[in-house]
Amino acid sequence: PAAAADRLQERPREIIVSVSGDGRYAVDKRAVDGRSVELLQAELTRSADGRNDVVVIVSADAMAAHQSVINVLDAARRAGLQRLTFAATAPQAR
Repeated sequence: PAAAADRLQERPREIIVSVSGDGRYAVDKRAVDGRSVELLQAELTRSADGRNDVVVIVSADAMAAHQSVINVLDAARRAGLQRLTFAATAPQAR
């Protein structure tokens, strides 16, 4: 018999929000048609599919404006998604 402690925890659903250098957004590789917080919120709400345990991963281009990233945080808050993190890439060796 297997103990309950041996069960693997289910990994939470992740939504990846990409922010391009010119401020365009993509949610799970689907382009958002516009740059407003409201459009981004609607897309996040749709992607979350009623779940509030979703982790939003912000993957921003190094040239993206700070305001574009703040808009993602605001849209996630408005969508009721409180778990956020940022994707990071290691510097390439020269």
